[in-house]
Amino acid sequence: MTDLTACSDCGELHALDELELVFKRPDAIAALSAAERQARCRENEDLCAIWGDSDDTHRYFVRGLLPLKVIARPLDYCVGVWMEVSRAVFDRIYELWDSESQLDEPPLEGRLANEIPTRPGTLGLHGQIQLTGPTTRPDFMVSDTASPLFADQQHGVTEHQAAEFLKSIARRSD
Repeated sequence: MTDLTACSDCGELHALDELELVFKRPDAIAALSAAERQARCRENEDLCAIWGDSDDTHRYFVRGLLPLKVIARPLDYCVGVWMEVSRAVFDRIYELWDSESQLDEPPLEGRLANEIPTRPGTLGLHGQIQLTGPTTRPDFMVSDTASPLFADQQHGVTEHQAAEFLKSIARRSD
């Protein structure tokens, strides 16, 4: 049976285990046609790259989780997003991908590579990537202190706000 909690904002009941918002690709790759993706991209479910005309125009991405504390819930709500990283960071993540020692790696720098519908202005936000282990996706923390998403990570969101992330998927597919 699914546990429900009454929303303090709208009064509706929200499931504690509602699906989480997940981006399948970085926005830059999602914007490409299928033919362009096939010709210019190398991708799997966790890492991807867009090949440019020269080495300095290649772009690199890593998939991870943006955890948000939810007030009155025991578990975080995680948004599945991508971070754009430098070639050096990409190479380091790739080198450590299957290693238990990645837990000892200090945070790495990146920029959010998805525009989150309920939080306009998220594309390009500075962030940090914390590797969490060879069987889990990295955690992302927003470091732009003026961003509402930074405040969400620091102070948490309500049940209603967490439900709005999921509802944004339905609005985008209409």
